[in-house]
Amino acid sequence: MYTINNNKQDKYTGNADSEQKQFTSKTYNDFKNELLNYAREFYGENILDFSDTSLGGMFLDFASIVGDSLVYYAEQQFNELNYETATNTNNLNKHLRRANIKNNSAYPSSVDVTFSIEVERDINSSQSVPKPYINQLPVIKKNTVLMSSENNIHFILDEDVDFSSEYKQKIGELNEDESPHTLILSKKGSCTSGFIVQETADFTGSDEGFFLSYKLENNNVTKIISVFDSDLNEYFEVDYLSQGTIFKKIQSNQDHYITIKPTPYRYVIERDYNSGNTFLRFGNGEGKSLKDDAYANNSDLLLPIKNTDTFGRVDLDPNSLLKTNSLGVSPRGKTLNIVYKHGGGILHNVPRNSIAKFYNEPIVLFKNADSLLTTSKRKTIIESINFANEFKASGGAPAPKIESLRHSIPMAMKAQSRIITHDDLIARILTMPSDFGKIEKVVALDNEYSSFAKDLYIICKDSEGFYMNASDSIKVNLAKYLNEFRLISDNYNILDTPIYNFGINAVVRIKNNYDINTSVRLIESEIIRQMKFHNLQIGEPIDVGKISKIITDLAPVGDLVTLKKNLIVNKTERNSFYDFAFNVTRSYSNNVVDPNIYYSNGLFYPPKAGIFEMKYSSQDITIIAK
Repeated sequence: MYTINNNKQDKYTGNADSEQKQFTSKTYNDFKNELLNYAREFYGENILDFSDTSLGGMFLDFASIVGDSLVYYAEQQFNELNYETATNTNNLNKHLRRANIKNNSAYPSSVDVTFSIEVERDINSSQSVPKPYINQLPVIKKNTVLMSSENNIHFILDEDVDFSSEYKQKIGELNEDESPHTLILSKKGSCTSGFIVQETADFTGSDEGFFLSYKLENNNVTKIISVFDSDLNEYFEVDYLSQGTIFKKIQSNQDHYITIKPTPYRYVIERDYNSGNTFLRFGNGEGKSLKDDAYANNSDLLLPIKNTDTFGRVDLDPNSLLKTNSLGVSPRGKTLNIVYKHGGGILHNVPRNSIAKFYNEPIVLFKNADSLLTTSKRKTIIESINFANEFKASGGAPAPKIESLRHSIPMAMKAQSRIITHDDLIARILTMPSDFGKIEKVVALDNEYSSFAKDLYIICKDSEGFYMNASDSIKVNLAKYLNEFRLISDNYNILDTPIYNFGINAVVRIKNNYDINTSVRLIESEIIRQMKFHNLQIGEPIDVGKISKIITDLAPVGDLVTLKKNLIVNKTERNSFYDFAFNVTRSYSNNVVDPNIYYSNGLFYPPKAGIFEMKYSSQDITIIAK
């Protein structure tokens, strides 16, 4: 006999207590009871037995199963309309696109790289204030590719490094009279990790499909650099195909200006959040006339009516509307050259001084060159280029899981095209496109000196998954990104979140008949499992009372000797140790929290905008058993 419980099992998750919302309140038993009453009322004289083992009971079961199944699938379709309860991956992808979630790729890391060159001193400058020859000052161009010694990660220069201004200098070689002969100039440039690749999309076939698309071969695409067709027309990325203009930044001398540029050739980016694939979707116009979209002859819209002298209502051809240039020009019949950047992840957070060589020949320009600058001198200057990253790269993180993206939908839907509320600000930062880098945690606090300013405390993770301060390049990226959405009167101060490494020291009494070593391991594992220290947020206190309860509730523990406020201890550089398993020195931050000031009512608070981190749980929990 087929029986179904009132608590229907979720056919997708297998959970009896599914979080799916019910479209109707009817269950299998409800259908069966209604059918039984109906049968007894109208067929009671013909069928007397409706028990479970009878023929009448079998008919009731069959009809109830059909009704219950139809209701289940109706409920399933109803739940697919809500991003919170959707289970189908394709539907969840649609919800994410509707919310304009853009991060489906791994996050690249960012770092400032210091470049140095050696040039000759201008003999016309004084020895006390030496200056270089202007014609020997190079420009290391944007998109020059560097490479790290670890894992051969590529780093692309995001800006021109122009040595004609704002450089630091020191004396290089000296002449026989001790006067400076050469100067060593240094200047920083912001770099982002990733690999630049080039692909060709061929649309020269007879494909007459509408709104052609192309799937990029690599996953984790972070930036489309350029798209040109075989006629050298440049295609621009837009938010939607009806967007006919974009803002373009141009540079004149040292000033940057924004101009409005029409985009008859354009595309939108579509993402598959489950597979990580990226698609370019193009317009569908024929591109015959780009001046306007007015139809010269209204009959162009009409369906052809042949072999008749009379007609009634005129029919409109909807396909003609799809070919308008207002949705962009189609690349049909052409070949596209697509250059883009991809790659990212936690391994891209390379350590300091690991970026020290070019991947290929550097792109170097001497904009003030004259006849005195010989080819050999140019070569000598280029060969003198050295560079290194003084700090670890930060911001690299794996691609977000589709479930974590689901949780980002409410914030993204609240976000507007500008930042108005506190939620708008946090949503913009946490849903920042992956090519800017990954901000792990953020908090926005009111500035005590201005009502129009917010203090943004941010933090990233390094290649080992530990907290680290964001690099200057990440902060610059974040500032540029927020500047596009902030109100003109708003100001944001981007600051580092102080990191407080901590440990737990506890003295306990173990009951008789319990093994001490086993009991200690049990206490340590239960603290780690139940406290989930990795989920601590910026400004969140440690619940010392919960730690105390976890210890005392364990069967082997007779008593906790250590006072609650003394359970948490600071871990600083003095607690550094050598890890023989990996042949590295494990270190801590030097920030300290005073329990006499920041402990209150069972909670241990960090100082303003600080975050607690238990860095090495195997070393940071010390249980002394008596």
